[in-house]
Amino acid sequence: MKKIALIIILIVTVSCNHKKDNKIVKDKILTEKPIKKKYELRIFVDDLGNNKRRESTAYISKNDTIYTQVKLFENDILDTINSHFYDFELYDLGNNTYSGKITLHSHLDNLKSPYTNHLVLSFLKVEKEFESKNQNFVEFKFESKSDTLMGILTEFRNFDTIVDGEKMIRMTQSHFPIDTKSETDNPFIEGFEIEGIQFK
Repeated sequence: MKKIALIIILIVTVSCNHKKDNKIVKDKILTEKPIKKKYELRIFVDDLGNNKRRESTAYISKNDTIYTQVKLFENDILDTINSHFYDFELYDLGNNTYSGKITLHSHLDNLKSPYTNHLVLSFLKVEKEFESKNQNFVEFKFESKSDTLMGILTEFRNFDTIVDGEKMIRMTQSHFPIDTKSETDNPFIEGFEIEGIQFK
């Protein structure tokens, strides 16, 4: 059986944002260009100065901009510790069968506290959920008649912490919409009420 490896690189429009008081200024094209699907994925590049830049992936709708991933670069080198993104690998095995792997790079890794985590990956019209524990990736394999995939990756993370001298556990959830096309009707965005990353 012939295996074709596809590294998913979303075909998105890269918009270089003009700086104003170190804040992102939205490109006017975002509100002028009609969107055929409910959301369109775009990458924004923000020059932070001192050879630093930020590349942010956002879902654009008629009424909202939801940032879901951010990559920080210094001298063109990716800062994986302070970035928040995932790598998506998809393999077409033939006979409508796909397999792959999603690797999560969370900004929470920058916290040095011991933790446990649980990754849950769901795709639309795929009954099975794919899970992994205490690792930063989850693998999957399923049948689909289309390579247009819409899904959601959720990380449940528990931290050991101390509050007022007492040992406590801090629990967090992070959600990442997953899509193979740059225009999508991904229902998980509204279903999980994803608000995205808030920039300071």
